[in-house]
Amino acid sequence: MFLKSLDIHGFKSFADKTKIEFDEGVTGIVGPNGCGKSNIVDSIRWVLGETSAKALRGGEMADVIFNGTDKRQPLGMAEVTLTLSGCSGVLDTDYDEVQLGRRVYRDGRGEYLVNKQPCRLKDIHNLLMDTGIGRSSYSIMEQGKIDQLLSSKPEDRRAVFEEAAGITKFKSQKKEALRKLDYTEANLVRLRDIVEEVERQMRSLQRQAGKARRYQVLHTDVKVLDLHYSHKLWREQRAEKAELETSIAALREQQDGLEIHVEEEQGAITEARQALQEIDARVSQLQSQLREKENAIQNATNRIEFNTERAHELSVLIKQNEGDIDSTSGKLNQQQADLQEADHMLQSVDEKIAQYEGRVREYEEGSQKARQERADIGRKLDELRRERNGLESKVASLEARIENHQRQLESDQQRFVQLNDELSRLQKDEQARNRDAESIRKRIEDLRGTIDGLEDDLSAKEDQYHDARRVLDGLQNDLSEFHRVFTEKSSRLEVLRQLVAEGEGFEKGTQAVLKGLDQPDLFQKAVRGALASFIDVDREFVVAIEAALGRHLQTIVVADTLVAENMIEALRRGKLGKATLVSEESVRPATDRQLLTVPDGAIGWALDQIDCGEKVRSLVDQLLDNVLIVPDLTTALNLHREMRDVAFATLGGEFVSAEGVIHGGVSGEEGGSFLQRQSDIRELEVATETLAKALDRLEDRRDNLVERVEKLEDQLGSYRDRLQQRRVSCSTQEGQLAVVERDLQQLENKLESLRWEQKEVAQRQDELDEQLSAAQQEKAETLSRIDAIGEETGKLGNQLESAERNEAEAAELLNEVKTSLAVERQARGSLVSQREPMAGRLRELEELLTRRNTEIESYRQRIANSEQESISLQETIETAKADSTGLSEELNRVRSERQQHADTIQASESQMSEERRSIQQIAKQRGQEEVKAAQIGIRLEQIETSARERYQVELERFEPDSHALLAVIDSQRQAHERNEKRRATLASKQDGEGEDEDDDATRSEGVSSAFDDESAANAAASDDESDADNVVAFPDPAEPDWDFVEEIVAQLRSRLDSMGPVNIDAIEEFEELEQHYQFNVQQMKDLENSKEELMRMIARINRDTRKMFGETFEKIRVNFQDMFKELFGPQAKSDLLLMDDGDPLESGIDVIAKPPGKKLQSISLLSGGERSMTAVALLFAIYMVKPSPFCVLDELDAPLDDSNIGRFIRVLDRFIGDSQFIIVTHSKRTMSRADVMYGVSMEEFGVSKTVGVKFTKDDTREETVVGRKDEVEVGA
Repeated sequence: MFLKSLDIHGFKSFADKTKIEFDEGVTGIVGPNGCGKSNIVDSIRWVLGETSAKALRGGEMADVIFNGTDKRQPLGMAEVTLTLSGCSGVLDTDYDEVQLGRRVYRDGRGEYLVNKQPCRLKDIHNLLMDTGIGRSSYSIMEQGKIDQLLSSKPEDRRAVFEEAAGITKFKSQKKEALRKLDYTEANLVRLRDIVEEVERQMRSLQRQAGKARRYQVLHTDVKVLDLHYSHKLWREQRAEKAELETSIAALREQQDGLEIHVEEEQGAITEARQALQEIDARVSQLQSQLREKENAIQNATNRIEFNTERAHELSVLIKQNEGDIDSTSGKLNQQQADLQEADHMLQSVDEKIAQYEGRVREYEEGSQKARQERADIGRKLDELRRERNGLESKVASLEARIENHQRQLESDQQRFVQLNDELSRLQKDEQARNRDAESIRKRIEDLRGTIDGLEDDLSAKEDQYHDARRVLDGLQNDLSEFHRVFTEKSSRLEVLRQLVAEGEGFEKGTQAVLKGLDQPDLFQKAVRGALASFIDVDREFVVAIEAALGRHLQTIVVADTLVAENMIEALRRGKLGKATLVSEESVRPATDRQLLTVPDGAIGWALDQIDCGEKVRSLVDQLLDNVLIVPDLTTALNLHREMRDVAFATLGGEFVSAEGVIHGGVSGEEGGSFLQRQSDIRELEVATETLAKALDRLEDRRDNLVERVEKLEDQLGSYRDRLQQRRVSCSTQEGQLAVVERDLQQLENKLESLRWEQKEVAQRQDELDEQLSAAQQEKAETLSRIDAIGEETGKLGNQLESAERNEAEAAELLNEVKTSLAVERQARGSLVSQREPMAGRLRELEELLTRRNTEIESYRQRIANSEQESISLQETIETAKADSTGLSEELNRVRSERQQHADTIQASESQMSEERRSIQQIAKQRGQEEVKAAQIGIRLEQIETSARERYQVELERFEPDSHALLAVIDSQRQAHERNEKRRATLASKQDGEGEDEDDDATRSEGVSSAFDDESAANAAASDDESDADNVVAFPDPAEPDWDFVEEIVAQLRSRLDSMGPVNIDAIEEFEELEQHYQFNVQQMKDLENSKEELMRMIARINRDTRKMFGETFEKIRVNFQDMFKELFGPQAKSDLLLMDDGDPLESGIDVIAKPPGKKLQSISLLSGGERSMTAVALLFAIYMVKPSPFCVLDELDAPLDDSNIGRFIRVLDRFIGDSQFIIVTHSKRTMSRADVMYGVSMEEFGVSKTVGVKFTKDDTREETVVGRKDEVEVGA
């Protein structure tokens, strides 16, 4: 198989359609830098499936499309087609020639083609696998690939060796098998869980199905017996009810006649009573008027007596107050005189104090002035002394500095002469070396400018990449944490929802109601939920509210009262426990609640701490009315003593009722808090919703960052490639410049050092001269200042002594005046303390005198008012006595008239009472018969309802079947006799512990089916007007034993009830579940077989690939050692080593290379040429084991000198017969070995064109250039 041709259109610089045909041997591709030679290599890699835009020197995949020039428009698509010939037997195809194609469009869409048919990238990889051809195989070798091959990690170096060993396809199969194995394992785990769950369900359903079958048999017999017995009772009750209705009608007629007569008598009595009521009203009115007059007389008399007594008391009080006034006036005059004398003495003392205070201020000012004068003189004297000490030290320092400067001037003069001689000699040497280095430095400066610009661009891109990578890593960690938290909360939410749905923690009866009892379809729709599900409480008050509500939390809210009644009946019938129910219609609408004050020590009213649905608001209000939440039990008990009608719930779960009953402790049951579970569900729902939104945002951001990082990676690769090219071009020039520049730099350093030292010596001499003059002048000035300070110090000493004497005299005068002032102030304080009580007593006496005069005036006014009121009351008494006499006479007359009317009414009522007793006796008899008839009607309705609800049969339309009835009776009688015999036998053996539960199974199928549901429910309907006399009779004259039937029905029904809830659907469900179980078991067996097959296949692949890789590696290792010696000489050493011999399939590969004359060192320290030759040795070592159909070498010989290129060509000649070589080169020696030469040029800026030249054996050349407007085709 070989490479036949390459078609390029719109790929990078190949704007026009270009076809390059390849012959056997060596094909060379040449041309100047930047003309597009490497684009041909990139097109081959791209069509073979390269997916990294960075490897193609682009930022994104659309960058490979021709982007236009100044004269051409950009293209919308890039397409490359590679044609392989001789593929039959090599590739997995029947075609001898295979075309591989690839296209990419501006919008990022791309497609792959095999023989012009669309395919996947994976199909191309599988097609070329283990052929040595591929985007990253050893068939394409370039400078970057050399670094990647030699400098990459040992583990990453395996790919080339695996391709050569032909195990790539096996490793792909192993990877796929491992993926399938993981998938199989996961499915097995899931299926095992399913099978275990189905087995558990089957065990439960199997018992339920058996129970359902027994229930069906018993139910059929009960239906036959119960319907016939019920029909018999129904007929008897209908007849008895008809007799009672006839008797009731006769009694009703007799009662109606008596009631008419009683009503007539009642009318007459009513009229008489109305007249009597009018008389009674008149009597009451007269009595009321008489009582009012008598009360008025009594009240006036009492008021007159009271006024007389009060006037006497007020006269006594007036005399007492007049005596107090005389006594108080004397005391007041004396107190005023004492106060005036105290004020006079106080004024005299204040005048003396003012005089002394003026003298104190005067003496204080004189003392302060003397003290300040003494301080100022002392401070000046201290300053002069400090200044003289500093000046004396300064003189000593200046003398030492002058001496040092003089010595340094002499030394610097001698050094300056020596430096002049050395500088002259070195300047001559510098001029000679500068002429040699100037031309070299100019060339290097241009190259460095270019490289610096590229490095800055690369550094900026790397910073962008690392920042984006760091942000992406942090975002991935955040995303993982969010996923973990979301999963935990979702799982917790699902568990809590399941617990609530199943009523976990509720009583058995409550759970049964929530699950729908025995009729889920009917009851579950009517269940609105437990009361706990309607209440929302803050976490802080959950325990307190639960303590307050207690078992009421399990109250079930249902649709209406009828549903509640049916549910209670179902609980009782099924013995499922007890439950508390409340219907929506019985819950009164909520009303506004009066806000109550929270007492000290309490937290708040329970109703204020909850939120509940409007459907149950009034119910919750009733349950929590007057319930107060407190911190602890102690607080509850203290408050209960003050608030007897209030209940208390504590945060710890205790409850004190209004009656004082205390509930507390810890429940032994585990089930969690009902309200807390509801609160957790609401919180988790909000949290999961928030987390889901956050996850979506983070994932969107993560996707954007991943796309940005990939783009930056591709851009970095492009920048590094360009920088590497510039560095390779620059390295030669830098090597030539290094020696000259180093010598010049050393000379320049010496000159600079001498100049700097000479300049420094001269500057130092000037500075020393200036410093010496300045120091001498400063010394003279300092000595003059020291003499002046001595004279000034003597004068200030005399002034200081005078100031100290003045300060002492002023202080003595000030102390004498302050002592006199203190004595006067003490005397004034004593006078003020004596005057204040005098003034207070004076104010008290004046207030007492005013108060006594006011009281005397008030008492005299009240006496005058009382006398006037008594005169008016006496006149009122006389008038009332006259009115009372007339009212008494009228009252006696009206009472006599009332007695006559009362006697007449009594006689009429006695006669009417006798008639009513007769009516009551008739009504009682009729009521008894009506009750009996109603009871019979209820029994009839119950019988009809029972038949209708239990068997969906209307008894009025029921047609008895005597044959079916007698057959069931006979069967039950035989079963009963067998049971009695069995019990007797077991009792005689004293070993009976149970009874046979399979009696019903012995019954023949004919008896069970003799009366089926359909025949009983759809019997012929009788006429709607028929009554008890027209009911259907038994066709058989033999009458059944109804006592036995009643006994058997009770026994069978008891057995049915004892069976508890029966799932009739369990029979069908069990059959369906059994089929599902068998299917899953078979699936599990198939998966286990698949797992074993995959394990065998993986073991076989490991065994074969280990053998193939080991053999191939040893061959390549020996070939590499020989080839390395051939290229570097017999003294060279090299080797290939497995990093882990125990695991060759995963072990890294280390490359050891030691050129002659060098110590063994890292490959990264080899020179560019040595690295290239090492890569050539490794490449051809692989080719000796498994040559690739073609090999592309992109400037592999660039770092090689002429001798090494010769060795490279000699080795290349050995493999020309095995492979086809395409070489991109600038070397003339390499060009001379080419059989066909393609030149790549850019006649039009930005557009590549090719020219082909074929070399014949006689060294003649044939050149063909064919060009059209839309394509350039080159033929060799």
